[in-house]
Amino acid sequence: MLTRKMKDSGIEWIGEIPEDWEVIRNKYIFNKKNIKVGDKHSEYQLLSLTKKGIVEKDIEVSGGKLPASFSTYQAVETSDIVLCLFDIDVSAVFSGISKFEGMISSAYDVFSVNSKMSPDFYDYYFQLAGFNRSYIIYSKTLRKTINEDNFRSIFSIVPPLERQVKIARKLDQVVLKIENIINETQQSIEELKKYKQSLITETVTKGLDPNVEMKDSGIEWIGDIPKHWSMSRVKNEFTLSKGLTITKSDLKDKGIPVINYGEIHSRYGFRFDTKIHPVKNVDEEYLTKNKNSLIKKGDFIFADTSEDLDGSGNFTCYIGDTQCFAGSHTVILKPRTNINHLYFSYLFESLAFRVQIQEKVQGIKVFSITQGILKPLTLIIPTEEEQDQIVSYLDEQTSRIDKLIADKTKVIEELEDYKKSLIYEYVTGKKEV
Repeated sequence: MLTRKMKDSGIEWIGEIPEDWEVIRNKYIFNKKNIKVGDKHSEYQLLSLTKKGIVEKDIEVSGGKLPASFSTYQAVETSDIVLCLFDIDVSAVFSGISKFEGMISSAYDVFSVNSKMSPDFYDYYFQLAGFNRSYIIYSKTLRKTINEDNFRSIFSIVPPLERQVKIARKLDQVVLKIENIINETQQSIEELKKYKQSLITETVTKGLDPNVEMKDSGIEWIGDIPKHWSMSRVKNEFTLSKGLTITKSDLKDKGIPVINYGEIHSRYGFRFDTKIHPVKNVDEEYLTKNKNSLIKKGDFIFADTSEDLDGSGNFTCYIGDTQCFAGSHTVILKPRTNINHLYFSYLFESLAFRVQIQEKVQGIKVFSITQGILKPLTLIIPTEEEQDQIVSYLDEQTSRIDKLIADKTKVIEELEDYKKSLIYEYVTGKKEV
């Protein structure tokens, strides 16, 4: 129970603070640093600002930049605070306190705190979502950028130094416990995803009858398959074409719906329906010259680029019945005959199929999937009756797994909210230590 006297901080998102706490401008708390590493950049460890704070990064895998390109980077010392003062309303990363010495991009701002302040306390302070919102009013551009003068003029709260240290230590303890639970839950989700894919792979390659006679498929990563099943290639069962050649500026709020590669990767993979999954649109004029990019129920749309190997082979199956385009960076697979597209969705999701793609794109710097890569890939085709049985079985089993994943994801979201609320309560003095 709070026993101290409180006062209004004058900062809307903070509200009341303990009476003995101060409210002063940032220029009295933080000292801007701008020490360029110059020709000595090779002597510095490369650092990066991530969702998990400041981390060490390997120059050799830093995007192919030459060492000379790091000469404009800034020196960072332990306990420096690195802030992202641009794209504040959309940036995934806002701040981090460095546990390392090294160098970081000049796009970020590096600050030290004066001797009467705890950098650990202000690291938590900058994590508060309300603090981000307080900055937006200073934005002069579409990128929500704050210059140094604006940052220095903002008011922040200043507890007594002893209290800052106690708050930071307390939060270190409670946040660590919460993050351990989050990490364990996330690991459980990853295990469920692996189990789901292994279940799909086992079912589409072995079937549901454990006593069926098997034969060698002749392909190492597929192994034995039921003797009476057939095998084919993508080019024999599908015609291939490409999606629209468009950019973000071509996307509209009204018109013909279009599914783009980014949505396949992040939002609507596996199956997609415009009535359920909202997407942007393109003008109807695209209908006159781009009919090959239209998709219909049962068509498959593969993303033709991926940032990593695991994403190579990501696709969606269109299960809607309204007019829709496949968008930029996509390859369309249209069935040559009437097929069970729900079965082929599971086949394309299986490791038996995705490994074939990933074997083709290994060693390529840009993970691109061309029609030439897709056409010769092997397909496993059970009887029509067995395809129906496999779909029914996998729909039931995967829906249970998806429910478990959704429940655990909700737990993580609730824990993240709880962590933020604890940080807020302690950092603003509403909860005592």
